[in-house]
Amino acid sequence: MTAEDYNRNRFRLATARVAVVTFPLVLALWHGHRLLQQELSDSQPLESLASTQVHLALWLPSMLAALTGVLVALLLCLRRFYRWLRHPRGDRSAVEFALDRERLFNHTLIEANPAFVVAISPEGEVLRMNESMLRALGYRREEVLGRNYLSCCVPPCDRSRVRELFQDLVDVLDRIQAESSLMTKDGEILWVAWHGQSVRQCPSGACEFILGIGNDITDRQHTIQALATAEAKYRSIFENAIEGIFQVSPEGYYLSANPALAIILGYESPEHLIQKIDNIDRQLYVDSSRRAKLLRLLQTQNVVSGFEAEVYRRDGSVVWISEDVRAVRDHNGALLHYEGSVVDITERKRTEQRLRYNASHDELTGLWNRGWFLSQLERSLRRSRRHQDYQFVVLFLDLDNFKGVNDSLGHVIGDRLLLEVAHRLELCLRPGDTLARLGGDEFTILMENLQDLQEAVQLAQRIQQSLREPLPVENHRIFTQVSIGIAPADPGHRQPQDLLQDADIALYRAKKQKPTEGYVIFDRTMRSETIRRLQLETDLRGAIERNELKVVYQPIVCLDTLKITGFEALVRWRHSQYGPISPSEFIPIAEESGSIQALGAWVLRTAGHQLRQWQKTILGCDRLSMSINLSGRQLSQAFISQLDYLLADTQLDGGTLKLEITETALMEDVDSAIVLLKQIQDRHVVLCLDDFGTGYCSLNYLHRFPIQIIKLDRSFVERLFDSDGRPPIAPAIVNLAQHLQIHTIAEGIENLEQLQYLQNIGCNYGQGYWFSRPLEASRAEQLLQEDFNPQALAG
Repeated sequence: MTAEDYNRNRFRLATARVAVVTFPLVLALWHGHRLLQQELSDSQPLESLASTQVHLALWLPSMLAALTGVLVALLLCLRRFYRWLRHPRGDRSAVEFALDRERLFNHTLIEANPAFVVAISPEGEVLRMNESMLRALGYRREEVLGRNYLSCCVPPCDRSRVRELFQDLVDVLDRIQAESSLMTKDGEILWVAWHGQSVRQCPSGACEFILGIGNDITDRQHTIQALATAEAKYRSIFENAIEGIFQVSPEGYYLSANPALAIILGYESPEHLIQKIDNIDRQLYVDSSRRAKLLRLLQTQNVVSGFEAEVYRRDGSVVWISEDVRAVRDHNGALLHYEGSVVDITERKRTEQRLRYNASHDELTGLWNRGWFLSQLERSLRRSRRHQDYQFVVLFLDLDNFKGVNDSLGHVIGDRLLLEVAHRLELCLRPGDTLARLGGDEFTILMENLQDLQEAVQLAQRIQQSLREPLPVENHRIFTQVSIGIAPADPGHRQPQDLLQDADIALYRAKKQKPTEGYVIFDRTMRSETIRRLQLETDLRGAIERNELKVVYQPIVCLDTLKITGFEALVRWRHSQYGPISPSEFIPIAEESGSIQALGAWVLRTAGHQLRQWQKTILGCDRLSMSINLSGRQLSQAFISQLDYLLADTQLDGGTLKLEITETALMEDVDSAIVLLKQIQDRHVVLCLDDFGTGYCSLNYLHRFPIQIIKLDRSFVERLFDSDGRPPIAPAIVNLAQHLQIHTIAEGIENLEQLQYLQNIGCNYGQGYWFSRPLEASRAEQLLQEDFNPQALAG
């Protein structure tokens, strides 16, 4: 729209305003004139007077509207006249229009601009800020206008630099380009590239305000920082990596290398390495063909990983390296260089060599180990299937009392002893025999190409003979023997473990039975016995829950009065498959398997409650006693807790409870046993030494152990009237006990002669079949209520 169009439109608007005012006025005058003529007419009747008054009422609003229009027109004229007096120039409308358009254009240019626009006074106050910048900073317009720009929008760390830029624009410069940071309302940092300009007054040149136009470069700055960080990171990796990193020219010299590679190859620095090695093939690789093979691989696959080779260090020593290399090519496929990494694997190679050796050898003795021995057995089994006349045997050896050597002299001496034994065993072998250490104190021997089994027996005898001489170990001379199980191969052996298991079964039999020869040859019956033993071990764990166990009671009689003073509680097991199982069979199984703890606790609880019931219900039995066998495996602090619970639960007098423990069990750990026995004695429980004279207990320990009763083993009672001419031992034991003020109980009294003999030597108590067999609880209770007749019970 031009200025002429603008004036033409204003003229039209004024004309329309005049028409709006004049039309009501003309209409009102015309209507009034007609009414006046009607009033002046002489022929007007009186009855039309009322009609005239109505017309006057209608005419009056029109007159008022006309007057209002006149008043409005007068006011518009006065306003126009005033504006004319104030602005007499004729082109004022066109100038105002142009200025308005210019203001609108500038406003749109600033506010619609996606760049940041800000105007700042020389004093630093914000004069104007466009919408893009306000939105980015998170402010409303009224929150920033008039505020100090530096404190509102610039982070503290950047304020001094921005202040200097402002001062330069105010004092000296007209334009400036710079990058600075902004701080949003939430404290976030933005980076902006600014174009600043100083707007100056004319003609003085004083700075009126500073105009800044900026682009948000935060993302670009973050990218630059990320690139810088990544470059520093990769540079640090290159410099500090433990792997050697390199670039090699196609001609075979180093372009770059890191410090780790220089260290691996024995050079002072990467520069020294690059300077000294100009032909990698000739100077570095022990076998140049390995380098040639690496290059051939790189021609076909570009990347090679884990390439191993031997290389020379600067001092001439050789190390193993593993290389990861790739070929770097340009966009046309031309080779630029090779790059990759190197790891020193010398120690790994040595470890692999040691592992290969250790995989087949025992670390302590250097003998073949279990894995290799089994592989040899497998080979022998395959050979025996192809050749019917091929025979071989496995000998399984175990040192006797090796644990005692370890416990008394220490594991170092124990290891030296194993070395000496291994040396002695090697001297006994035939050429071609294989000796291996399975672990601990167990050794195995594979004898091949046997003519008959007697050769294996002869080897076992040579071994026993060689170990009869003491073995010198440091300052000690140690005597040791071995138990040997011999298992000949037969067609029934399908796996190496089968043959080794048979030899182990024979070894177990040799250790238990201790034959004079020191060895046992396996036969098939041993396997069934072992299977039975394993079955019993498994079934014993659930025997209590299945009610297969019961406690029986054998009377203990005072030999002076022949009155029952107590009972010994004995456990019995009726197996669902095998029937009654002897305690001599299942008690050792329970001790070896660890189930003796639960079994012993159950017997203690059952017998204790039974004793307390008899004491309360049977007249004259308030001092009745109960003897309960205690295994050496039970002798622990846990048993003390079980004992305390029983005494508290049943209110038993500890003096009526007797615990029997064998001297062999006590000797396993004397010091610990003494501590626990004294704790038991503190509860007034009576301690009995069972099977006295059958173990290896020193008489000195009778003073150290708080023993109150000694039980003579049945073997001494059985030999009271032997005709071998030797005096019986029982009188000596009874006499010793009397001097120590210890009571004695004789086991296994089965006839009157034995009873009378024991009475004559002063034995205090006795038990055996002559008095009574072990009885169930109901029968024992009946016995307590009746007159005791030992002969009737025995019969």
